[in-house]
Amino acid sequence: MSDTRQRLTLAGSAFFLASSLVVAACGSQDAVLPGAGHAQNRAILHRSAEPTATASPIQLVPGTTVGIDVFPEGDTKSGGQGQTVNGIPCQKVVNEIFHHHVHLSLFVNGVQYAIPRGTGMKNPGTGHFVHKADCTYWLHTHDETGILHMEAPVLRSYTLHDYFYIWGEPLNQSNVAGYTGPITVFINGVQESVDPRTIVFAPYMEITLEVGSPVVPPPVYIFPPGYT
Repeated sequence: MSDTRQRLTLAGSAFFLASSLVVAACGSQDAVLPGAGHAQNRAILHRSAEPTATASPIQLVPGTTVGIDVFPEGDTKSGGQGQTVNGIPCQKVVNEIFHHHVHLSLFVNGVQYAIPRGTGMKNPGTGHFVHKADCTYWLHTHDETGILHMEAPVLRSYTLHDYFYIWGEPLNQSNVAGYTGPITVFINGVQESVDPRTIVFAPYMEITLEVGSPVVPPPVYIFPPGYT
């Protein structure tokens, strides 16, 4: 990457503390969509961070790419390489009792860059949707849609800092993944003045980070069927 790289910043809200949505593990095994759960749990999830509908929301399709490829897949050498990161281990099988999702969009000077697949995975496998890895962190990506998966056997919260720490890219108020400059943060379509490192994820949250100008209207995405 050139020295003129300017990359992005992200945002969040409170991660969800609910009872179990039991699903099959997805680290070194095939990924499985979240289970149905109880009606009460689903109601809590939908209250926590649903994006506001727009005239033209974008349907997310697993295994596709949203934005331009600029990052290599997987974590950088300074990111998660099997060691525990911020209390998050890398496991051969993720025994996920809690399985939720947020969406991250990254824009640099008005152009959307894809969030790479295989982040949060040591030696991720190949394909448009990564199923296999030597081990998988509880916070990871399977594809380039921008969907971040939170899959854990224990109840805990995640921040945007956790994700960037595992990815191995910088994140602060003036530098996102190596792209520097004015950073604009949207959470669920609303501009927020926050330190991106402090953003706490909530299920179905939509985070848009824009570096530089122009600042474009944040997209609204529809999660794939079975993800919500």
